[in-house]
Amino acid sequence: MVAGLTHHCTPERLRTISKSIPKVVIVTGDEDHLVLPRNSFKLKAAMPEAEFVQWEQTGHGIHVQKMKEFNALIERACEEGRKA
Repeated sequence: MVAGLTHHCTPERLRTISKSIPKVVIVTGDEDHLVLPRNSFKLKAAMPEAEFVQWEQTGHGIHVQKMKEFNALIERACEEGRKA
């Protein structure tokens, strides 16, 4: 929530989040011009437990551009989080 509202979260806080939540998935498109993909790579570096997914030929509207894949990813991540 902090990162989303302030667009800043320290690497230490990200590590805490990564360790305390059963399943974290970082999803980015390789053509996202709103949230640059390099920022998603920075998130992954600070959250080693997180799963990282980058889709090709995809911008910021991942949930629309890759609807089936995105929904399947969310369903799988939720299931894995429940099991963890």
